Amino acid sequence: MRAEFACDIQGSNQCIVADGIEKTLIPINRQLPGPPIEVCLNDRVIVDVQNAAMGMEVTMHWHGLFQNGFQFYDGVPYVTQCPIASSSTFRYDFVVKNSGTHFYHSHISTHMLDGQIGSFIVKDPPSKNPHRNLYDKDEIVIFLSDWIHELSFERFPGYYRYNILGQSAQNILINGLGNYTNLKTGKTTNGSLKVFTVKKGERHRIRMINSFSTVCLAELRIEKHKLIIIAQDGENVKSKPVDKIVSSTGERVDFILVANQSVDSYWIQVRGLGECAETFVQQLAILKYENGPSQPSTPLLNYNDTIDGVTYNGLNGTLCNTNITEPVLCVNQLESLENENDLLKVEPDERHILPFWFFNYTDTSENKLFNSSSYLPFFSVNDRSQLLSIFNDIAFESPASNLLTQSSSYQAICKKNQLSTCTEPCTCAQIIKTKLNNVVELVMYDAIPVQDLDHPFHLHGYAFQVFSMGQFWPTRNISREDINEVIQEHTNRLRRGEYKNPPGKDTAKIPMGGYVIVRFKADNPGWWLLHCHFSWHHITGMELVILVGDKNDLPPTPKNFPKCDNWKPPVQISNDYLFFPKN
Repeated sequence: MRAEFACDIQGSNQCIVADGIEKTLIPINRQLPGPPIEVCLNDRVIVDVQNAAMGMEVTMHWHGLFQNGFQFYDGVPYVTQCPIASSSTFRYDFVVKNSGTHFYHSHISTHMLDGQIGSFIVKDPPSKNPHRNLYDKDEIVIFLSDWIHELSFERFPGYYRYNILGQSAQNILINGLGNYTNLKTGKTTNGSLKVFTVKKGERHRIRMINSFSTVCLAELRIEKHKLIIIAQDGENVKSKPVDKIVSSTGERVDFILVANQSVDSYWIQVRGLGECAETFVQQLAILKYENGPSQPSTPLLNYNDTIDGVTYNGLNGTLCNTNITEPVLCVNQLESLENENDLLKVEPDERHILPFWFFNYTDTSENKLFNSSSYLPFFSVNDRSQLLSIFNDIAFESPASNLLTQSSSYQAICKKNQLSTCTEPCTCAQIIKTKLNNVVELVMYDAIPVQDLDHPFHLHGYAFQVFSMGQFWPTRNISREDINEVIQEHTNRLRRGEYKNPPGKDTAKIPMGGYVIVRFKADNPGWWLLHCHFSWHHITGMELVILVGDKNDLPPTPKNFPKCDNWKPPVQISNDYLFFPKN
C-alpha cells in the first residue's frame, strides 16, 4: 500500500512522491495516477482487476464509456456486478464504442481519493475526427486529482471534535505531482512539478481530466495562452476560445493550445474553488517550450495571482440561458457538432423532476441517527452537523445482490406505496423505469443549497444533451413552483426553436441554488446509475438507477458471472444441523 517506501530504494520504479507528505494509499500497480490506457475506437479491451488489498473490496468504473452491449462491465457494485473481494480477480472484457477523453476509477467507498484512478483515452480514426485539422499533436493529458494526507476512510463519516476538516481537500496534484505548503508553519515540501514540453509553433490537443473526490472545484489556466475548447466529456463541440476552465469531479475538457509565445517556460495554475478557496489550495505545473529554461521567467504564482477573462463553466449560472458568454461561458452555450433532432420535440416521452438536498440529523429533535434500532448512514461536515444525502426525496440504499443479473435484489427496490408510509429519511434502492428508445428529460435542481457547493451529476451508459441551466440569485431554497416556471420557459424555447444543437456531456455541474435540464434517447438498455460524483454524497444516498428497457432487451449474462446475496437459511433443529442420525 505504501509505495513511498520504494523511494528509499535506489533505482526503484515504484516510488510515488505525490506532494512529499507520507501517507497511506491504495494505488493501482503502484502508480499515481494508475497506468494510462489509450485505445482506438472499436478496440476490444480486457483488463484483469486483481484485488491485492486485504480486507477491501473494489470495482472499476470506466467513466464515460457507454458499455452498449457490455452492460456487465460498467463497474457499479450491486448494480452491474458484485464487488471484487480480496485475493480475487474480475475480468472486464468490452469493446469501446464511443471515443473521447475518459478515465477509470474505483466505484467503492472513497477509494478514488486514495489513488484508484487513471486516464482512459479513446481516439477516433482521422476520417471520423472533426477536429483533425485544428491541431498537430495529441499527446498531452492533464490529470487533476485532489489530495488529503491520510487514508480517505479517516474522513468517513468524519471527525467530530478533533481536526474538523469535513471532506475538504488539503492539496491538488497534477498528474500525481506537486508541492505542499503548510499554512501553519509556512514550510513547503520539495516535491516535483509536472513538466509538459511543447515546440514553438505547434498546435497541441490537450485532454484535461478532473478526478476529484471532495467538493472542491478546479480552475485551470496556462500563463499567456488561450485555451480553445473542442470537446467536453468526450462530446465534440464547435471550437470556442476561453482564458480559464472550471471543472468538477468527473468532468473532462479537450482544448487546443497554440504554442505561439516566446521560447520560455510558463506556469500552469490549478486553483481550488469552493471550500478549497478558504485555505488557498492550488497546484502548479510547467509548460516548457523546447530549448526554453526549466523554470518560468515569471515569479512563482500565488493563489490570488489570477487573471480576468472568459471562464468556461464558471460559478455564475445566472446568464446561461442567454447569448451572453462573457465573462462566463456555460456548458449549454456551446454547440454540438451532432444533430440530435429527435431530442428537440417540444414534449419529451417522459420527464423526471429530481430535487437533491441533505437531510440534517442535527436539525431534528427525534435523535434519529443514534436510536437503538437505527443504523443510518451519515457523514460529518465542517459545522459538526451530520448529513444524509437525498436525491428525489430518497437516500439510495444498495441491495445485497446485483440488480442487473440477480432477481433476488429486487426485494430492495423502493415500492410504489412505500413513500407514503416511511418516515424521513426514506432509504431504499430507487429505480426509474424507462421504455427503450424513449426521449427522456431530467430536471435536476438544488432544492436546499449549501454555500459554495456546486453538485456534479454523472449519468452512466449515456451522454445527455444539456438544454437549459440556470441559477436563482440571491441564493434561496427552490420550490416545485419555481421549477414548474423553469420547465414552462424551457418548453417555450423549444416551441420557438431557440435550441441549436445542444451540446453533449455525461457529467453536469449544477450551479449552487440552480438547476439543469438535460435529455437523452434511451437506446442503451440496462441498469444505469445517475449520481452526484462527490464521493461522500453518492455513498450516503445521492444516487438512483435508471432502468432502460426490460430483460429481453439485454445481452445474455456472461457464463459463470459472479453472484452475491444475503444468506439466511431457515433455523433447523439441532439434530438436523449437527447431522445426527434420526431415530
